[in-house]
Order: sequence, then C-alpha cells, then structure tokens
Amino acid sequence: MKKNLGFSLVELLIVITIIALLSTIVLNSLSTSRARAYDSKVTQQLASFRTAAEIYYLNNGGYEESDNVINICTAGIFVNLEPANGAPGRYIDPAILPTFTQLKCGSQKDAFAIKATLFSGNEYWCVDSKGASRAVSGEIGNSVTACPF
Repeated sequence: MKKNLGFSLVELLIVITIIALLSTIVLNSLSTSRARAYDSKVTQQLASFRTAAEIYYLNNGGYEESDNVINICTAGIFVNLEPANGAPGRYIDPAILPTFTQLKCGSQKDAFAIKATLFSGNEYWCVDSKGASRAVSGEIGNSVTACPF
C-alpha cells in the first residue's frame, strides 16, 4: 500500500482561506491603530505648543505685540523657534506633524487658539490660551482666538 504524504487540494484551499481571513482582520485593526496614533501625535504636539506658548507669554508679556488678530500660522508666536521663549513653532512644524494635518491659527496679545485636522478629516483638535483642549467638528476659520464649544 502506498500512503499519501501531501496535502489534498481541498485542505490547501482551506488553509489559504483561513490565512486570508486572519490577515484581513489584522490589517483592518492595524489601520484603526494607525489612525489613533496619528490623532495622538496631533493632540500631543498641540499640548506641547500650548505649554511653550505660555513660556513665550511670560517672557514677552503677550502672545503677540498688539491686540490685532494674527490669523495665519506662518507669523508671530506660531513660528517662534527661540529656545529661551519655549520655541512654540517647533511643535507645529509641518515636518513633525502627520502629512494630512492642516492648521488654523489665531492670536492676539492676550489670547491664541490653534486647530489641527484629525485623521478622519471631519474633526479638528483645538487648544487655546484659556486651557481648552478638545475635538471640534466642522470647518473652523482663522481669526478665532478661543476654541468653540
């Protein structure tokens, strides 16, 4: 008598199906984890920005030089890289944030707010000088110096 020592075609197809099913589950959970990691990066960077902005405020007597609202992320406190002032601009550098991140900024002498898109694209994470740190839905324009409720 001759014994068959290999797999039959049906057994091989079953093994391939199980492997494909498991890999689909793993890849799906990996993409969810990646989205959470991106959002965590954005929230952490904005929290660090707020801390650095407070150092800047203490050293300079304000977030900006005047009460006029600066509504771009490429001026004033948002680009300051001086270590003695906390270097707030370092934390919102596009090279550090995830590539999908869009920033909206607003600042004046005694207030600032900065918003960054989260991975979903439908929400922003917002931090401001009043201590707010929360997700905000919908489009948020520039010139806002406090996070909306």
